[in-house]
Amino acid sequence: MTTKELIYKNAVLLFKKEGFQNVGMRELAKSVGIKASSIYNHYKSKDEILFDILSTLINKIKEEIYPLFKESYSNPKEFLINTSIKTNNFFERPEIFTLTKIIIPEQFNNPKLKESLLLEFIVKPRGAYTYYFKSLMNKGLMTKTDPNLAAKMYHSFFVYHFYEMNLSNDNETYFTNHKDLFINHIELFIDYFTIK
Repeated sequence: MTTKELIYKNAVLLFKKEGFQNVGMRELAKSVGIKASSIYNHYKSKDEILFDILSTLINKIKEEIYPLFKESYSNPKEFLINTSIKTNNFFERPEIFTLTKIIIPEQFNNPKLKESLLLEFIVKPRGAYTYYFKSLMNKGLMTKTDPNLAAKMYHSFFVYHFYEMNLSNDNETYFTNHKDLFINHIELFIDYFTIK
């Protein structure tokens, strides 16, 4: 493991335990066993580490979540359950949950981070669902309406639960404990828009 990789690993552990704002570069350097000034040879700032954490998370989303939207299913219910349940399972994995717990509070302190989270957590998934619902409507398999609004209605339920999970004390099993509710939401949405 390189020194930079060790700094990253220790940063994730310390940020998770102490909070991003409560950990300094000097403390990070000490945890790795290097001089305080030497850490700047690897990372110019804590924000650079934070964006490395974000980059790790986004790369994992691209590898594991994006492909779900390209899979074809025999019916829309299977598609919606697969994309939604697997996405929620992804965010509940301990290594992913740790990264989101570090990043989510910092969106209020860093406009660039906030913009990235808006794009990855809201805009892109909503765009994918908009495209999917529009295709169902064009095939006569879903009540015609504004596909973007339908996507917002569908996806907002999961965004709400994602943020609730990040704010809850019982966050490590939040999705598992609410799986039936999530499936009920999918079924209610399908019934409301008469999806075939």
